[in-house]
Amino acid sequence: MQIDGALGSRISKTFDRFPIHLYEAIVIDGRTLVPAGASGWGEVVHAKKAGGSGAAGELVLAARVLTVDGRELHLRSLRLGGSGENHNQAATTLAAVAGLAGAVGGWLMKGSEVDVPSGTIAGAKVAEDFAVAESAVTPQAPPAVLVDTKVQSEGTKQ
Repeated sequence: MQIDGALGSRISKTFDRFPIHLYEAIVIDGRTLVPAGASGWGEVVHAKKAGGSGAAGELVLAARVLTVDGRELHLRSLRLGGSGENHNQAATTLAAVAGLAGAVGGWLMKGSEVDVPSGTIAGAKVAEDFAVAESAVTPQAPPAVLVDTKVQSEGTKQ
């Protein structure tokens, strides 16, 4: 999935919907079942802004629906890719620092926000069986075979 809008603990609200699309086709046994680009939507399950005393922002997202041949393919979960900052580690570290500094003004410290930029790639799972019409299945092209087209003249050594 690709998330097609900026999301964040500071700007998103619980139950907000956001646009997504299928980043790569779903291909099984060399046949494209769902083409890349299929559009749909996800939902902000929970959003909470960062707070004082080092409380980190919170953001929980779920992919909900992809539209395939005019029908809804229901999805569940949304797992962001492994690249980028580990917001969980940053939030844990920040909360620990705020706890240690509580006696000396830690209450002035603001936790970090969680930001998910537009274009972020994420994984999702299909929530139900989904029949695809045989006419909608696109066979993948067989892999290209390289053929040496050079013709060797008689008497030429290789």
